Amino acid sequence: MRLTPWLIPLLLFGLSGRDELLLPEMACPRHDAACSITVRNGRASFHVPPATDGRFVLIVASLGSSSRRFEIRLTASDFDSTRPSRFSQALTRPVRPYRRTFPPQPLGQPPIPAITLVSLPSTSRTFDLPLLNGQPGRRGGSVRVRARLVAHGQRTSIYADDTITTPGSSRRLARHVIDLLESQIMPVADQNHDPPADIDGDGRLAILLTPWLDRLQGGQTSVGGFVRGADFHTNPSHPGSNHADMIYLNANLVPGDRLRDILAHEYQHVLACSQRDATGRPPEEDWLNEAIAHLAEPGSTNIHSRVQAYLSNPSLYPLVVPDYFRAGRWRCDGCRGATFLFLDWCRHQHGPGLAARLLRSPCSGVANISRVTATSFPVLFRDWSVAIVSQRDNPAFNGPRVLDWDATAPLALQLHGTSAAFVSPQVDSTRPQLFRIETSPGARLQLTVAWQPD
Repeated sequence: MRLTPWLIPLLLFGLSGRDELLLPEMACPRHDAACSITVRNGRASFHVPPATDGRFVLIVASLGSSSRRFEIRLTASDFDSTRPSRFSQALTRPVRPYRRTFPPQPLGQPPIPAITLVSLPSTSRTFDLPLLNGQPGRRGGSVRVRARLVAHGQRTSIYADDTITTPGSSRRLARHVIDLLESQIMPVADQNHDPPADIDGDGRLAILLTPWLDRLQGGQTSVGGFVRGADFHTNPSHPGSNHADMIYLNANLVPGDRLRDILAHEYQHVLACSQRDATGRPPEEDWLNEAIAHLAEPGSTNIHSRVQAYLSNPSLYPLVVPDYFRAGRWRCDGCRGATFLFLDWCRHQHGPGLAARLLRSPCSGVANISRVTATSFPVLFRDWSVAIVSQRDNPAFNGPRVLDWDATAPLALQLHGTSAAFVSPQVDSTRPQLFRIETSPGARLQLTVAWQPD
């Protein structure tokens, strides 16, 4: 085939561009900005100039489906600096400070509030309580609880399970629940959200105190409390819904910091269900729903151990899990810690009203956080990963575990989609090293080089 003269320069230009893409990338992270590495078809190669004033950390992340696990292989070899390479100018946005701290002082023993108490044995109510054993709506999937009204305030009514053998303790707990909700939690939360829905029309939020929360899932699971979105629907029949705005609360809780944090968490779920389920809009995905609720907690009793679980081994825990129960990750501490840290960081960047904007948005999941922050999810994920690994001087936040890699041998990683591993290659700082990473294209590999000064 004969080429016309004007086609020859175009072909040469195209071949030159293709060859350039095959060249290794020179990554030059700075102390204040990380460097993104180009990935094509699941493969990347780069080298980092030698330096003696710190170390670089390679953030290996997958943006693929959280339901899949991907094999990733890393290798290193000496790099011939005389060989051509292409300079990476894809610096991330400047690293913004992220200093997550928890309240240093405990709440202490709260005084017994002066609220209205009632003693009306005839005032009772029946609730269907889901046992969360994998068979909702079927026989054995729930238990019918008969409860009596033991206390009420201006906005809340407390019902105690008839099977409670210590009515005095349930009355004491009821008084503290009302005081915490009506004097502390509700006034703060309602400033940023629309009022909760009144599904049953009684003008008050119902709280059921029951020991059943100590023996869910066949006695294998104990929880402090939960809110069921189906209760905020009027269509499902019993036992699928109680057709009530309500919180299920463990009768064995005691007044103190943990009770306050659990109530704040569950009341945030009430507000979320009021915005979503009660209005016929689709509910928020579990990972964001739980993150929003954790943000409402004033203390650390319900989240600190979960944050530590994530930071101890971040590659085990995906961030974006639409349905925790179906994914087998219900009550997974590491996943909860990841989503809390992610949304808390987003709140630091995009303002304290972020949670309210998420609940009012017509979207859910990744589309929701991208819409509300006006930032694509890959950018959010990369910036968050850089932020948490860069904050090494904060005593309240140690950062994620960084894996030291003896780069004389290949390294094999396993990552679920939307999780990340933080790797520090142990190499000779006087000689440049060439790093190669490969995985399947479905992993949607995201590579970032961040710098940690000594």
